[in-house]
Amino acid sequence: MLKREMYLSRIRGFYNSDLVKILVGIRRCGKSVILKQIINELKEKGVDNEHITYINFDFIEYEKLQDYKELNKYIKEKIIDEKNIMCS
Repeated sequence: MLKREMYLSRIRGFYNSDLVKILVGIRRCGKSVILKQIINELKEKGVDNEHITYINFDFIEYEKLQDYKELNKYIKEKIIDEKNIMCS
């Protein structure tokens, strides 16, 4: 996997920010790859797996989360403390 250092360097300063981060781009441009690299960096910094929630909306098991109420419920169930990080 090619490390997207240019993009990661622009995003790193916001890892601990309360701001919502959104990756946008055309299909198959590498958004999921960058997100997985961010997750790997967070793990390297000591963030536990239980504090990271990754949702891939391409998988059928997450289809019901297309409804905002179901997504909100799912996220609330995943939060165990203030250290949770959500990725989708």
